[in-house]
Amino acid sequence: MKTNKIIAFSILLTLLIGCKKNISRDNSNNLKDTSKISESKILLPTNETKEETDNSFVISCGSGCAMTYTPNDISSKVSSVKVKFKVDMYLNEKLSDTYYEVYIFKYDNLNNIVKIELEGKNENILENLLPDAQESFKKFSIDLIKDKNLEIKSSKTCFEESKIKLPYISVNTKTLKYSILDCTSVNGIEKYNCNSDKLRYISLPNKENVSIILVPQDCGDFDYRYYLITIKNNKVVGNLYVEGEWYEPEDEKNKEMTSFSIDKDYNLAVKTQTSNSVIVENYVISNNGNIVKQ
Repeated sequence: MKTNKIIAFSILLTLLIGCKKNISRDNSNNLKDTSKISESKILLPTNETKEETDNSFVISCGSGCAMTYTPNDISSKVSSVKVKFKVDMYLNEKLSDTYYEVYIFKYDNLNNIVKIELEGKNENILENLLPDAQESFKKFSIDLIKDKNLEIKSSKTCFEESKIKLPYISVNTKTLKYSILDCTSVNGIEKYNCNSDKLRYISLPNKENVSIILVPQDCGDFDYRYYLITIKNNKVVGNLYVEGEWYEPEDEKNKEMTSFSIDKDYNLAVKTQTSNSVIVENYVISNNGNIVKQ
């Protein structure tokens, strides 16, 4: 039994860190039906959300292994819910181990799930787990708040109000002052942190409920590069390279210079200039945040 327990725990660790390639197709094809494992019902502690829950769910981990996740402790704060699960592990339909795990469920301001993290791990399990496990956690995240038993306190916006007026023409690097994003609920924004812990950005005026920002991308071969990013419902919707320079190594004389302008109707003009050509491309920011080429 001790050997089986060690094997099962190894499978669990593989599942949680997203090393899907270590689970063979043969194991996936041989998964046993875990529907026979009964879902348990518990009463949440009185100092937290006081609702009876029947939101247990089962995840298969291969080769007769299954885990039942039962919420044991739930609390909410700004844009997120912390859930402590009692996890019962079964091997060949027999209980082999019981332990606890804590997950952070992060929502946007419309209560859509954007990220689920195992506490202490900066990884989104909605990207790392196997598809069936992802769906189980997603369904749980919906059931968690659908009956309004929990109040998800979402902030109006993660970004500072813009001091810039439209129309706006290019970045003035001499007077440039960045804001620092102190928010972790914007899905996809981490791609633009440029090797920093927090995002640097310049706020442009919002288009209704679409946030528009400029972010420096100076962590590559060139110090002078900016992307325009659009965010709606705490999710990155669009991105466009709008300003900066590019040139071939050892050929700095033939620089490609890019600049942009944006008018009060959120029309973008992106100009790319070389020593022998000038190209202007036009875009518009739509109401849903997409950057559409005209």
